[in-house]
Amino acid sequence: MEEALNFLKEFVEGKISGTELETALSENSRLEGVLSDDSLNWAGTYVSDTTPFLYLAELNLKTIVGCYNAQGLIQLFLTKKGISFSENKVYEERYSLILETQPKYIDADMVFVEKCILPAAEGLKVKSEIKQTIKERFKELFRYHTKPPRWIQSPQWVIKEDQPLFFLGQFEIKDCQLFRDNGFVYLFVNGENGAIETVKQFY
Repeated sequence: MEEALNFLKEFVEGKISGTELETALSENSRLEGVLSDDSLNWAGTYVSDTTPFLYLAELNLKTIVGCYNAQGLIQLFLTKKGISFSENKVYEERYSLILETQPKYIDADMVFVEKCILPAAEGLKVKSEIKQTIKERFKELFRYHTKPPRWIQSPQWVIKEDQPLFFLGQFEIKDCQLFRDNGFVYLFVNGENGAIETVKQFY
């Protein structure tokens, strides 16, 4: 048990990677046992209907947001166990950086962001330069004709094979007999073959 707890502590402190944690969750039965301890009270938390082990097993620990969520839960777990630790802020800082730089009309998958957006800022040290570079990368990839989409629900920018489609525009659906509700149709163009894809959102 002590070995498993130390492993979790090292992840929180940034000494163990998300990939290493992911591997351990699938291969280390002792780790599963420690994280499935039913003597801890999780009432009122986001794992009240599951176990810390199952929660962690469902996260994508190859992404920043997955590691950030895992770190938060493991910190809570260690606190409940009375184990002290030194929190590593790397995942929180990177996640916050993405939230600060991603335009509000985009809600890209974190795997895409880490693969296609963040590498543009590799090697930069000054935070203002990093933020500006990431903003420019978003603008470079998510192109539009005249204005970005004005979503009425959560952003649904179409991405195909790691390439965001070009946003052509949107038109209103109002009092149309084909639809029960009013809303908008958003038009996206595939630059490779000219195919048009649509996204519909309703009030």
